[in-house]
Amino acid sequence: MYSLLCNAMYFIVIPLLLFFFFCRYCSFTFRWKHCFCYLFCFAFLLQIEMHTNNGFYWLILEILGLSLYGKGMFLKKFMIAALIYSIYSICNGFVQFVFFWLLCHFPNISVLQYGDIIHMGMVLLLTVCLLCLLLNYFDKNITVGEISFMMPFFFIAVVERIISNQIYGDTIIWDDKAGMIFPVINHTTIFLLQLFALVCFFTSLIAYQNIKKSVYAEQTIQLLKQQYHLQKIYMQEAQIRYEKTRSFRHDIKNHFAVLAELLKENHTQKASAYLYDLQRISDDLSFEVQTGNVVIDALLNSKFSVAAQKNIAIDCLIKVTEKIKEIDWCIVLCNALDNAIAESDKISEKYICVKGENKGNFYLLSIQNNCRKEMKQVPTWGIGLHNIHAVCQKYNGTMQAELRNGMYCLDMLFFFSQQ
Repeated sequence: MYSLLCNAMYFIVIPLLLFFFFCRYCSFTFRWKHCFCYLFCFAFLLQIEMHTNNGFYWLILEILGLSLYGKGMFLKKFMIAALIYSIYSICNGFVQFVFFWLLCHFPNISVLQYGDIIHMGMVLLLTVCLLCLLLNYFDKNITVGEISFMMPFFFIAVVERIISNQIYGDTIIWDDKAGMIFPVINHTTIFLLQLFALVCFFTSLIAYQNIKKSVYAEQTIQLLKQQYHLQKIYMQEAQIRYEKTRSFRHDIKNHFAVLAELLKENHTQKASAYLYDLQRISDDLSFEVQTGNVVIDALLNSKFSVAAQKNIAIDCLIKVTEKIKEIDWCIVLCNALDNAIAESDKISEKYICVKGENKGNFYLLSIQNNCRKEMKQVPTWGIGLHNIHAVCQKYNGTMQAELRNGMYCLDMLFFFSQQ
C-alpha cells in the first residue's frame, strides 16, 4: 500500500501538477486526454532515467514533452516549461537537503520508513506555493527577444537534476549503529548550492520584471512623443482649415452680391462659372476622405496630401469604429502610412490601399503598398511597427506584416469583448 501511494504521487500527482500549472501559465485549456498522454510520457522517461542514471538528457526530453502541448511559439512554451521544471527542481533539491540532513543528525528508523512519502509531500506543498506565486506576480507575456532572460531558469533545473541524481542518487545504505553510511554528503556545500539556486531564481525573476518595466516605460515615452507629434500635426491642419473657412465666410456676402448682380443682368453663363469656382473653393475646405470622425479625416487627408505630392495613387475604403480611441487611430494610421509612403516613393508604380471594416466583434484594418522587387522578406520591425503592435495588443488583437504578390501588406486585427 505504501509503495503504491509513493508511485501514485511520483508518477501521477507530480506530473499532473506540472501539466496543470503549465496550462494555467500559457492560458491553455486543461484537457484530461492530453494530460493522460503527458503522464504516460513522463512515466516512460522517468523509468528510463532511473535505469540510465543520466538526468540531464531526460530532463530536456521531459521539458520538451511538456512544451509540445498547445498552440503558439515553441520557444516560448519551452522556456515556460523550463521555468516550471526549475521551480519543481528547486523544491525537490531543498527538501532532499533537509531530509538527508535530518537523517544524518537525527537518525530515526521510523522516519526513514516513511521518508519517500514525507519527501514527496513536502515537495508538492512547496512546488504549489511557488507556482501560485509565479502565476500571481510573474509576467506571462514572454516575447521572442526576451527568451534569453529565461535561460538561467533552465540552467537551474539542469543543475538541480544533476545534484539529485549524481550526489543523492536513489540508494541509501543504513546502519543501525552508524546511521546513514551512503551517500556521504557535504551538507554545508549542498546548502550553499541550494541557497544560491534559490537566490538566483528570484533575482532572475526580479531582474526580468525590472527589465520589462523599463522597456514598457521606454515604449510609453515613445508613444507619448508620437502622440504629441500627431496632435501638433492635427492642430496645424485644423488651424489652416479654420483660417480658410473664416476667410470664405467673411467673403460669402460679397460672393452673393456678385451672383445677384450677374443674374440681374441675365449673365447666366458667368453666374454658372462663378458658382463653379465657389463650389471648388468649398470643396477645398472639406475633407476628401469622409469617415465620420473629424480627427481621422484630418489625419488621412494630411497623409494623402503628402502622397499626392509624391504622385502616389491612393485607394481608401475605411469605416472607423468608436471602440478604438482617436489617439490609437492616429498611432496606427500615421506609422503605417508613413512607412507606406516612404516605401512607395522609392519605386515607379506608386500605390497605397487602405481598407478597414467591422466584422462582428472584430475590426480588420489592412494597409498595402507596392514595394521594391528586390525585397524578398519582411524588413525588421522599427519603432513604428512596435507601436502599432502595442496598440493591437491593447485591444486583444494582433498584427501581421508579410509580402504578397509584390505588395507589402500590414494586416491588423482588433477584438472587442461583448461587454
